[in-house]
Amino acid sequence: MMIAALAVSQPADCCTTAIFSGKVTEDGRPIIWKNRDGSFLQNRVEYVSANDSIKYSFVYLSNSNPSKEAWSGLNSEGFSIMNSVSYNIRQEGDNTPDIQMDREGFVMYLALATCKTVQDFENLLDNLEKPMGLEANFGVIDAYGGAAYYETNNYTWIKYDVNEAPEGYIIRSNYSFSGREGEGQGYVRYDNAEKIIKDHLNSGGKITPRFVMDNLSRNFYQSYFDFDPIDKGYNNFVDKDFIPRRSTLSTTIVQGVKPQEDASLAVMWTSLGYPPVSQIVPVMVCAGKNLPKDMLAGKDKNSAACTRALQRKGEVLFKSSSGTTYVDLQEMQRYRSQIQAAENGMFEKFSGMQEYWRERNAADVKQLKRFYEELEIR
Repeated sequence: MMIAALAVSQPADCCTTAIFSGKVTEDGRPIIWKNRDGSFLQNRVEYVSANDSIKYSFVYLSNSNPSKEAWSGLNSEGFSIMNSVSYNIRQEGDNTPDIQMDREGFVMYLALATCKTVQDFENLLDNLEKPMGLEANFGVIDAYGGAAYYETNNYTWIKYDVNEAPEGYIIRSNYSFSGREGEGQGYVRYDNAEKIIKDHLNSGGKITPRFVMDNLSRNFYQSYFDFDPIDKGYNNFVDKDFIPRRSTLSTTIVQGVKPQEDASLAVMWTSLGYPPVSQIVPVMVCAGKNLPKDMLAGKDKNSAACTRALQRKGEVLFKSSSGTTYVDLQEMQRYRSQIQAAENGMFEKFSGMQEYWRERNAADVKQLKRFYEELEIR
């Protein structure tokens, strides 16, 4: 049965993303990462419980508005999805009106609600009404070892299996490898991520959620000129062609589970706002509605964590008289030191809890609730 076309969405996002197989991670569990870029500044985390129309409970990254769009997420079965918009994969002669495009958020919401495996996601794409309103690279992992990108347009999709990637990981920004050569966006950001990851792995390092946050989401290395303004000791520098940039809204890093592990152990590490000055927090589906309040909608529908990060971003980024955006490194580092101190204690405590849960092969929901109640988000 064909699944009906979805409602019209807001304009789609640009992003930098990657999927890491267990071959290159520290503990053998897959990791899926998305640095989200776009124009809707206020982001929040939402929890949806299973019901007659929602097969699986899930947590997801949402704009602070009432639409049912997920910009990355994790469900109770350990299925996780994210995307990056592609600008070179639309088929020649496809005249689908713009008003019917940019439906990635609705598709990901539907996938989180109904998919358990990567095969389920493939079935979903096959059964969506055509044209699907899509031009994107979807990244997916599940609790059974599945990990893949799906380069998708209005009518077709091509799968890139991360488990078959010689390097053990795949990166995607805003172009598709199966699309028109030389078109699209995000080539420098792709190269930035590639250089950072390769150097780390070649030096004997392994991939962890914290490495991804600190060395990808917050990294100002620029590959085109092999240049890092922080290493050079610059106080101010132009905001151009970095992974984190003026349009960056959030980071999600989902740490999946090994086959045979309980899916409740999967974690969606989430940073709201501008990643260089926003604390990352471990979000778990099994917590249900007992997630950290600062990550959820407040009275103004916005999350307090995102609002704080946006205020800091306004102090860290400034424009010259010509309109060029600069980064104030000293101001950014001042906030980074505060956040790092909070994250150090949070990572240490949460890692101890994870070790205990993995031995039991089940998360302790009461312990997790206490952790969230005591967690101070800077």
